[in-house]
Amino acid sequence: MNTGKPHYLMNGIAGWRTAWSSNIAFTGDNAAVMKLQPLPASMRPLIDADGSLGGLVTAVGVALDTKNDVYVLDAGACSVKCFDRCAQKFVRLDCIGGHGHEPRELNHPHGLAISRRGNLYIADTGNRRVQVFSLDHLALRAIWGPFQVSTGPSGYKIAPAQVPHPPETWEPWDVVIAADQSIRVSDYANGLIHFFDAAGCWRFASNGAAADRPPLVKPTRIAIDKAGRVYVIQENASSVVVLDAQGKFVDTVAQPDQIAGRFKPVAVAVDLDGNLCLSDCVTRKLYFYQASGDGSWCPTRCCGTAEGFAASLVFSVNGAPVFADGAQRVCQMEPAAAYPTTGRYVTGPLDSKTYKCVWHRVVLNGVVPQGAAVRVDTFTSEAPKTIQEIQSLPDSRWATGLIDTDIASCEWDCLVLSAPGRYLWLRLTFTGDGAETAEIFRIRVYYPRTSSLQYLPPVYSADPVSADFLDRFLSIFDTIAGRMSEQITTIARYFDPMSTPAEPATPGATDFLSYLGSWIGMSLESNWPVHRRRELVRQAHRLYALRGTRAGVILAVELYTGVKPSILEMFRLRRWLIVGQSSLGNCSAIFGSDVMQRLQVGTNSMIGSFRLIDYGDPNLDPFNQYAYQFLVVVPRWNGATDADLANLQQIVQMAQPAHTQATIQWAEPRLRIGIQSFIGVDTIVGKYPVGVIEGQGTLGYDTVLGVPGQNEEAKMGRNARVGSTAVLH
Repeated sequence: MNTGKPHYLMNGIAGWRTAWSSNIAFTGDNAAVMKLQPLPASMRPLIDADGSLGGLVTAVGVALDTKNDVYVLDAGACSVKCFDRCAQKFVRLDCIGGHGHEPRELNHPHGLAISRRGNLYIADTGNRRVQVFSLDHLALRAIWGPFQVSTGPSGYKIAPAQVPHPPETWEPWDVVIAADQSIRVSDYANGLIHFFDAAGCWRFASNGAAADRPPLVKPTRIAIDKAGRVYVIQENASSVVVLDAQGKFVDTVAQPDQIAGRFKPVAVAVDLDGNLCLSDCVTRKLYFYQASGDGSWCPTRCCGTAEGFAASLVFSVNGAPVFADGAQRVCQMEPAAAYPTTGRYVTGPLDSKTYKCVWHRVVLNGVVPQGAAVRVDTFTSEAPKTIQEIQSLPDSRWATGLIDTDIASCEWDCLVLSAPGRYLWLRLTFTGDGAETAEIFRIRVYYPRTSSLQYLPPVYSADPVSADFLDRFLSIFDTIAGRMSEQITTIARYFDPMSTPAEPATPGATDFLSYLGSWIGMSLESNWPVHRRRELVRQAHRLYALRGTRAGVILAVELYTGVKPSILEMFRLRRWLIVGQSSLGNCSAIFGSDVMQRLQVGTNSMIGSFRLIDYGDPNLDPFNQYAYQFLVVVPRWNGATDADLANLQQIVQMAQPAHTQATIQWAEPRLRIGIQSFIGVDTIVGKYPVGVIEGQGTLGYDTVLGVPGQNEEAKMGRNARVGSTAVLH
């Protein structure tokens, strides 16, 4: 591949060196993809009426809970509806909604969000508040606001608003929830985005202003991506403002392609007209609901079968394609883009700094679908030329003229056929059928040419015409040899688990990371995260040294999860009384026949009260109970699913002694009496709160009702609270 030769690299990071282009767009992060510019109005605009960011984010009034149940906000009826999968219709939630100003009532609501903790947040815009409900019993958990916003030396502050509401009273329009369960609320009246923590305490507000960027004006819809960036739509604005997790201005975006891939697909999609498409994992069908004029949704049709649902392509009521991937997700419903049939890209002069340099070849990395092509032309000169001179060149002055239509490979190369010259201009001509476009990710231009011809006797180069033909003919074999040479040169990276390829070279093949793990007897599953697989192979020497031990299980789980588990060896639960060595108390128990529940005639022989299992010698029963068993308690991290639990079972099985039985238990971030209560793991003994800041305290989280100035010393019957200010001895 001649990777050691001088070459020019052009991509989104190094820059594309564009001198002139026509109908060409650079999309993605850092302008990483070069392709044909979509025709105007052919794709869903980033700013649309429902504020769904070009179809990449679920539209207004739609949210999903942890069970994948769909909730919609019916703004016209001031109610919240849940999709009943059995009845295949939307059912109104009782005790929530109705037009009014009392708690639980709504007035022109706009935003809806559901947290993984089972909390339902409604932006009650007309009442200038956010109402928080529990989905379990529809209990009203909190009402945020109305708040009066003011500014001070340290930034924005909020305080309870007076009645009637002053102009500075916030007007929550939309609400979103981050991965860490913190909340963002858009404030239409004050042009702010309010940031709340996971406990519902207000932390700060941001107006999105920067040195060269004005503050937000009338923000409406907001969305949050996988990285925690907040996307803000402003009324009558043509672009979306992007803020980071600290509320600082990051960027503005105007095209859907600029933010593609930043959001996770969900089990609900919304088309251009606000129609809903739901994915049902039970019936394995797609259900369509048409938007009505009053803000509700009416069922129209369903499609999909149990046999063909795993990867089915269907169409919405307005003809937009919808793809279901079989994982209870439906990709965004947006119309396919239309492209011009041709586009052109020309680089600036590439300087070899060599007189009469023979340029070697051009390598393109990208995707060329069927119906699209990329033509490569080159022009060389000994003197620099202006872009006007390059544009005025007739096609006869351009050489090379090779076309990339290879849809099976992501890398394509061709030999530069232009005459020797110090400077080279590269021209790519994109063509397509209007529905497809080639996408180029990287361009490399190598120079000078080194051919096997130089190692042949001079007689082979005596005739210029024959020498040129032989030079181009030998370049085929030089390219093959170059690729082999590159693999030999970079062979060391295949033996490093942190750099070896983790994706199979061809469909159905084994990736080299798994192959590398098999060398040392380690079996890696393809559904494990790549970075976890790499770390397990990298730490294999430590895992094998500790295999079959308590420390080895802890290390294996920690390498996969990134959190340190706790292990309880079950034999420690034996509390049998031993004559002369034990005392009655909480740490002792009497061993009897009902512990093992052996079948004993006349003692334990009632059907249903004994077990027909063989534990060997009955005299060893006190030792067999809890033998060869241990419990692994893993703190549940954000985003952990049942699939992670299944993967953990494989990880533990790989590290545990072969004769033992392991049980894995999630440690939820809360105390659960009778289920989990491990001090230091899921239970924290906190100190008595010393003060409360107005507007930032939440009962049950960081506040305790009591007498001001009261210390921890207390007397029974006077001012004592068991567990708070008094301890029973």
